[in-house]
Order: sequence, then C-alpha cells, then structure tokens
Amino acid sequence: MFRQYPQARQVTWRRFQDWYQASYSQGHTRRLVRFNSNGDVEATGQDMALSALSLPIKHTLATYYPTRTFCRAIEVTNARTGGLTYEMATCETALSRTVTLTANGRKIPRPE
Repeated sequence: MFRQYPQARQVTWRRFQDWYQASYSQGHTRRLVRFNSNGDVEATGQDMALSALSLPIKHTLATYYPTRTFCRAIEVTNARTGGLTYEMATCETALSRTVTLTANGRKIPRPE
C-alpha cells in the first residue's frame, strides 16, 4: 500500500469478509482504499461534509432514517466502474451502522 500511497499517514487496517480496507490521512483529509484478497484496488474514498451530500441523499436519510444521527459521510469510487456511492455512518452508539446510497438517493443493500 505504501508504494501506491506514499503520503498516507495514520493508517489503520480492517478486514471485511473477502476484502481489506486501509483508512488513512493524507494532508488534512481522511481517505480509504479497499483491496480484494489478491491485493487489487476495488474502491477508494474520502470523507466529505454531511452538508455537501446531494438533496436526494438528504431526502432518503430524512425519510428512512428520521431518528438516526449521522456523523460521517464518505464518497466512495468503484475502481472498476468509476461509479460513486456514498456511505453515511451513524454515531448514536459505540457500534456504528453504515448506510450506503447512490448519488440519486437509492439504497444499496448491505452484503449478507
């Protein structure tokens, strides 16, 4: 990873089923990169302000999650397709829940 991202600092790793995620700081921005089990990049992302989310995303969050408090938003780019998704994390408890939406506010099912 450090060869591909030489300016990455404060790197933390997590494993999710068949892929790995490195979260890191680059300058003043929190970023992430997801790798498959072969080490190929599957997705990259960076934090964004909740206020910068599109109106369709804000509408979906308000409609389907009216009692939830979201504390983090990440714009994620699929490395194969270039498609964008948005991941919003809740912050009410020690266990965060992530909601993933398309730019038009469509919910993406969580992997089982």
